Amino acid sequence: MSQKSSPTDQTSEGSNSKLSWVRYRFDLALSRGTSVVIAWLAVLTLIIILIAALFLTIFQLKGINGEPNQLGLIENYWLSMTRVLDPGTFSGESGWPTRFIMLLVTLSGVFIAGSLIGLIANSVDQKVDELQRGRSSVQENDHTIILGWSPRVPSIVSELILANESRKKAAVVILADVDKTEIEEQLRESIDDFKTTRLVARRGEPWVAGDLSMVNISKARSVIVVSDGTDTNTIKTLLAIRSVRGQSSTKLPIIAEISDRSNAASLKNLLGNEVVAVSSDEIVAELTAQACRQRGLSTVFRELLDFDGDELYFAPFQQFVGHSYQSVLMGFEKCAVFGVMHTGSIVELNPARDYVIVDGDEILALAEDDSLFIPSISPIKGNVLAGTPTAIDNRPRRIVVAGWSDLGPRVLSELDEFLDSRTTIELLLDPALVNVAELRNQLSTSNVTLEISELSGGPEIVAARAAERSFHEVIVLGYRNAMSETDADARTLLTLIAFNQVRQSDEVGKVRIVAELLDQRNTSLADSTGVDDFVVSDELTSLMLAQLSERAELGLVFDDLFDHSRCSIELRPVSNYGAENAQTFGDVVMSASAVGQTAIGYRVAATGQVVTNPAKSEALSLTADDEIIVVADGVTLA
Repeated sequence: MSQKSSPTDQTSEGSNSKLSWVRYRFDLALSRGTSVVIAWLAVLTLIIILIAALFLTIFQLKGINGEPNQLGLIENYWLSMTRVLDPGTFSGESGWPTRFIMLLVTLSGVFIAGSLIGLIANSVDQKVDELQRGRSSVQENDHTIILGWSPRVPSIVSELILANESRKKAAVVILADVDKTEIEEQLRESIDDFKTTRLVARRGEPWVAGDLSMVNISKARSVIVVSDGTDTNTIKTLLAIRSVRGQSSTKLPIIAEISDRSNAASLKNLLGNEVVAVSSDEIVAELTAQACRQRGLSTVFRELLDFDGDELYFAPFQQFVGHSYQSVLMGFEKCAVFGVMHTGSIVELNPARDYVIVDGDEILALAEDDSLFIPSISPIKGNVLAGTPTAIDNRPRRIVVAGWSDLGPRVLSELDEFLDSRTTIELLLDPALVNVAELRNQLSTSNVTLEISELSGGPEIVAARAAERSFHEVIVLGYRNAMSETDADARTLLTLIAFNQVRQSDEVGKVRIVAELLDQRNTSLADSTGVDDFVVSDELTSLMLAQLSERAELGLVFDDLFDHSRCSIELRPVSNYGAENAQTFGDVVMSASAVGQTAIGYRVAATGQVVTNPAKSEALSLTADDEIIVVADGVTLA
């Protein structure tokens, strides 16, 4: 049997429904943030003040502040508002009706206006906290953006600071999923002076469009995307940049660090020339392999890559149109010319000496500053000296690789590419730190002979084992996959000391030792071990990323220098050019040009000092043990 609800029940249900609706609307208002709540409380406070003022005026109540006379609406409104802001002011009222009304106004001020003031203070605190966490938008213009975080970022910022010295208001903006204060603290610990560069840090995911929009990418000078060890986030970040920029016609150089070589090629094909993909491990592996055969080569590349000292520049010079490349070489007193960029961004390093410069060609040279990249008033004179080319050493060679990391297979591949069957590479690996059996199945060579040996023990045991047979070069890799960077570098440094104490027969000559260091702060310690070259992984990658962010076209130069089939930087004996008899570096440039090479500097054997871009007319005195730094076709084994 059904029961009908009474009118009283229906009224109660209606009241509850209305109350629920009011609560729901109130909850919605709160969920929209403090600004909405502040607005509602401010309106409610003003309404209460207005009601009190109207009540005082309509009923002609007296006794406000003890005054015997009735006041007008505006005066009552003002005095009511002062009771809200200051609860102590209503104590001077006289007359119970007036006191009662002012008491209610004061109580509403205590609860409502007090809440309003508290919310405003809390909102300000939230805004300050938001600024401290790095969630506000950036309004910089012509700034360099770094997306992501890695140990390489401080080195990149340090180089950008040097590059920005000539700019009065430069800015570097970092967006990474790292606390803003942590980013700033790490950079201040690594960099003493920011000079003219302003640092701005923001926290967010670079591959999220909303976070990416905070850094004002549409007004940026260039973008650097650093890798976190995998290419996934880098690729997503590049797609996010494309999404945020849309169909923008403004060219924005984007330098992306990529681990996988195949991903680098894919990005170039899909995203075009606007993205320059840098494979960090490939660069380090290439340089490690080249440094193994040429003492001092890593120092030369460091000179080319950093912003301290000489830098690489492109510029057109109309006065050289119709002149030969050789005359251009001698047309600059303090600029080392070594290539040409043709129309269509085609770079040709070390062109033929009789190549004629045409309209649209740009000259590539090392110069101390772009303001100094200017031709001499008159051509510099130089003599072609008679040289004696050094015969290539065709004797069997043995290379020892001590240690292992992800870089190992690439180094091995690079060595296998330009060495032949006369070379044996022996890997001395600690089975406690690397799976030797697995490596035996994975590694293979086409040209060189590969030997893999298990060897437990410390660096001195490794060096003693290697000394059982004569060897010509040593490559020490850090066990960065099996231990921390600090421990890996410590073991590398001890291994260098151990190998430096190994004595071999005179016919072998001085052994070349190349080491991979993970922390650039350890470079000074590596110098003291007697190592010939050290390749700092993070530093080299950082230098190249910073260089390309300033001049993306330099990627074409480095592509050429790291391609075995094209040009490379070589350190050749001075006797090849008769340079031991040279009076000036201009004589060396002319002599190198005569044999189809471009001289850009020299290395002093006694001290290991590398000099790039010397003045062509200054007096020069080289010994038979010194070497000339040249850009030459192909790679040859020295």
